[in-house]
Amino acid sequence: METGNQQTKRTRLIVDISPDLRRRIKIAAAKDDRSIKDYIEHILEQAVPADASQSERVRRPVTREAFESLMETREAIKRAHPGVAFGDSAEDLRQMRQERSEYQDQL
Repeated sequence: METGNQQTKRTRLIVDISPDLRRRIKIAAAKDDRSIKDYIEHILEQAVPADASQSERVRRPVTREAFESLMETREAIKRAHPGVAFGDSAEDLRQMRQERSEYQDQL
């Protein structure tokens, strides 16, 4: 962004969008009394972290619908794989590494 007399280098970004989306953006920009360019830049400034390496996401509470969907998926997996115990995968990996190390020590 430009501040005062200081100019920052600008670059062009070309994105193909549907005519309907362009129309909606144009209407939203007009309602916000902004040009399309300024409106999109404003949205992107809000959505994209200033530090591009920032990996933290905004955490939102899990909705009841999402939780129920997850539980239904879990039950479907259990039904599809009867008799298979789903345990702690981290513990399984530790055990497999230990077994591999013991096997390599015997070589």
